[in-house]
Amino acid sequence: MDVQVWMASKEVADRLDVHVRTLRNWLDLFVPLQERLKNPQGHYLISEKGFTLLKEVKERKDSGNSSLKEIQKQFIEEGRISEDMLFSEELSLSDETAVTVGAPNKLSSGMREMELTVQETLMQFQNELTQLSSLNHMQATILQKIADIEEMQESLRLEMRRVTFEMDLMQQRLTRRKERYARYEPRWSLNPFRWFTRSDRAAEQ
Repeated sequence: MDVQVWMASKEVADRLDVHVRTLRNWLDLFVPLQERLKNPQGHYLISEKGFTLLKEVKERKDSGNSSLKEIQKQFIEEGRISEDMLFSEELSLSDETAVTVGAPNKLSSGMREMELTVQETLMQFQNELTQLSSLNHMQATILQKIADIEEMQESLRLEMRRVTFEMDLMQQRLTRRKERYARYEPRWSLNPFRWFTRSDRAAEQ
């Protein structure tokens, strides 16, 4: 009883010295469905017959004489694979085209949503900046008012000093005048009787 041996796609790609993505394209073109399986992790498992087909594809491709499409037609003519592979290839290409067309639409929709989100965030940030600017302007106005009040207080303080100084000066002048008046009042009295009294006293002497 023959035991079917399956190889992982990574192992097959390493043995053929090709990229895993290239190997997946070759699976759709040259390996029938019964010769390849997909495990629960989404990785392909390839049978020995499938590996043999892929190995021959690699050899013909390296010779540089044929393209992948020509190699596929050669395999069909040789009976190595069925003509259904061409039909499955077209379905695969149509699916890839649909995905390719749908991807930009999804990407465009996502970009629009992202753009709207960025615009909303930018507008909110601008509003916050405007409010902050208003607060800064209000703070500057308050500080200016405080400075004006302090300047007015200083001016009032200086004015009060000046008025106090002038009042002290006037008080000193009045005091000196009173002293001068009190000093000369007995000598130059305006009472005429005092004049005669003073003259009589002088004659008696």
